[in-house]
Amino acid sequence: MTVPDESNHPRVLALVARFQVIDAGMRDLPLYNGKIGIEAIGFRPFGEALLGILLTPWFMNLLLLPVVPQPMEMAALGKSVPVALPAGMRNFVVGGDQEIGLYQACSLHSPLLQFKLPGQARAEAKRLLASLMTPRPGEAGSTSGVDRRRLLFGQVAAGPRA
Repeated sequence: MTVPDESNHPRVLALVARFQVIDAGMRDLPLYNGKIGIEAIGFRPFGEALLGILLTPWFMNLLLLPVVPQPMEMAALGKSVPVALPAGMRNFVVGGDQEIGLYQACSLHSPLLQFKLPGQARAEAKRLLASLMTPRPGEAGSTSGVDRRRLLFGQVAAGPRA
């Protein structure tokens, strides 16, 4: 089955553009890897959000970006939210800003100093995303009863889809 690549979705493009602005303030930090660019990798529909990897010179995060922007709520920032992925549960942290709104991020690598050649981080991101989106043996369809909208907004209980 081919998964649609939504990395050119307007919301994902806005996210990349926002991190390109943030990049200017990160360049002098010791965790910055100048061999890595900012890019969106493998974004795809996931419930009411887009799921994919945001790669920057300082982190590789799996992101859940709501298709409809969620207004900033300072009280929500930093909260941990479990999300059911095909490969199992992962904890995401709520982040965001006034321009992008709220999103959820799961750190995969930070910092990225171990990647020495251009393309290594991108290849690792694609490998990790494929792994996270592949059900574990014996767990095929294990997330089919999970209401992803409720998970996205911090209501972890699984239940019938609305």
